[in-house]
Amino acid sequence: MTGKLNLKGIDLNLLTVFEAVMETGQLSQAGAQLGMTQPSMSAALQRLRLTLKDPLFVRSRRGMEPTPRARAWYLELAPALAQIRQSFAPRQLDPAHSDRHFRMITGDYFETVHLAALLERLQSEAPHVGVDLLPLFADGVPSDFKLGQNDFAIYFQPPSGSGVEHQVVGKEELVVICRKDHPRIKKRVSLKQFNQEKHVLISTANQQRTRIDELLGEHTVERKILAKVSHFSSAAMVLENTDALCTVPAGMGEFLESRFAVKCCTFPLQLPPIDKLLIWPTVLAEDPLHAWFKSLLLKTMTGGN
Repeated sequence: MTGKLNLKGIDLNLLTVFEAVMETGQLSQAGAQLGMTQPSMSAALQRLRLTLKDPLFVRSRRGMEPTPRARAWYLELAPALAQIRQSFAPRQLDPAHSDRHFRMITGDYFETVHLAALLERLQSEAPHVGVDLLPLFADGVPSDFKLGQNDFAIYFQPPSGSGVEHQVVGKEELVVICRKDHPRIKKRVSLKQFNQEKHVLISTANQQRTRIDELLGEHTVERKILAKVSHFSSAAMVLENTDALCTVPAGMGEFLESRFAVKCCTFPLQLPPIDKLLIWPTVLAEDPLHAWFKSLLLKTMTGGN
């Protein structure tokens, strides 16, 4: 089996010289097209003749006449050069005909509140584009996220180091939700009630500690745990049938209140709001389809048109 030709000793710039002479039939015109002087063109053509061991062109009254070898080589070379030029050309943005799948690292919040709206937009603008949602890891967004294997992440902080970019898409206050006819909780939960009542916690297998856990850990609160569940909707169903409480971001609380027999109550402590960040790898920042999808995400998450 013959190995690949080693191109190390071949000046690939000579290919465009050959192409220009073939297409113009004149050494001077070819040089003007490439921005080269006639002596430089003659020297380049001579190097190519030596490389291919063929005269390639013969001078005539009509100009530079290609040899049979040159004609056959041009038929092979022209499509290859056209393909190379196309690979360097700016990629066209055509979401309507793209079948790309975007990979997103998100928690249950995005899947519960925003996914349906995002898919509705995609059905209208880019029906063949898909979305793959991946769970958050134990430490949030992984450090290798910057390599670009995943397109976006949604979290309250970006991974450390360079190679990622982010944009704040909102800030969330905390609220407490409980069943609508809770016997002891009205519109506000006192700190004493918060410590006395049992709680449902959102805790996935991969994410052991949430931003809510971190905020509460900085204050004197004690949550008596009734259950740990992996989805906000599961927590709401538990609350409908128990006297338990659940601490959630306000946006999630409003969503659950509109779909389950639960109500939102004021949180008993003054805590700083939680940032919602849309995070993406810097290596994908110049990708037109990636930029288009980012715009779609921002519209979906901020309620834009």
